[in-house]
Amino acid sequence: MRIEAFSEGKNLDAPTANEDLFLVLPRRGYAVFDGATDISGQAYDGRLGGWHASRIAMRTVADFLLDPAEREVRVESLIERISAAFRASYDHFGIGDVMRADRARRFGATLTLAADLGESFRFVLIGDSGLRIDESELFVNDTGLDLVTARLRVEAYRIVEVAGGGADERARVGRACAFYGAAALHPDMPPWLDEGRLREVRERSFAWCRARFPAVPEADIRHLLDTGISGQARFANNTASPLSYAVLDGFEVPLPLITVFERPRASIHTIELFTDGYFKPGSSASVGDWEVAFDEVESADPEKVGRYPSVKGSSARMRTDDRTVLIVQL
Repeated sequence: MRIEAFSEGKNLDAPTANEDLFLVLPRRGYAVFDGATDISGQAYDGRLGGWHASRIAMRTVADFLLDPAEREVRVESLIERISAAFRASYDHFGIGDVMRADRARRFGATLTLAADLGESFRFVLIGDSGLRIDESELFVNDTGLDLVTARLRVEAYRIVEVAGGGADERARVGRACAFYGAAALHPDMPPWLDEGRLREVRERSFAWCRARFPAVPEADIRHLLDTGISGQARFANNTASPLSYAVLDGFEVPLPLITVFERPRASIHTIELFTDGYFKPGSSASVGDWEVAFDEVESADPEKVGRYPSVKGSSARMRTDDRTVLIVQL
């Protein structure tokens, strides 16, 4: 067996702020975690909610995998234990009632897990971190929600660029649209966007999203375009919309939003677990090739408004997102 792993935070000047983690427990399991960045900036003991979320999830998954009573790795039991750990953390910070009442305030994390059952592996994907088996089968739970908010940024970027705005202006205005939506002007939008141009951003984005996601109700798309990332919690852990997604946040996670399957150990050669900071997989199951793929993406579309649209882009000392890959060669 050979194990490789790599993780780097998006802020190169603050490596300890990385909200990604990986877990290696030989003969028990392997996992990657991605904490959801809280755009409010609220800190708890000096750390953001996403940082706490990934660590709560990692510790709990480790304890779960090492518990002899949990050798079957029942997904319902795993989620219950992680959720209880989240709620205990909320109570520790004195915010339990707040988190119960407001899902947008909750800590959040994704999980991709390869649990070693001996004769087989059980794979669990909660959220949009991914999995590749034998360099060929790729699994990612992607509902397209991020592409809706990313479209706001792309359209705002283009309008500001045509108006003569520089890189800083494009980044600032695009971020404001993606994070806060296009229903009203945010202080970071003028003078590059006025009410008329903001409507243009919204309607261009809506037309693109309707063509890209014909099965998604118009009301759901308009809600996201109006509110941006700040309003996406409406789609968390429910099955009401095609855009709905799973997240570990201390409360119920609907099983239909989770991917769970099992494979015989003898049929698997490589397992690659990764977070969404990688916009394309490596050409082979090696950290070196995953990093080559990362560099190719950064070279082709550093601002993430072209081939790899995102709600954020990269700059000199700030990457688009934290990234983590864990590779197990059996």
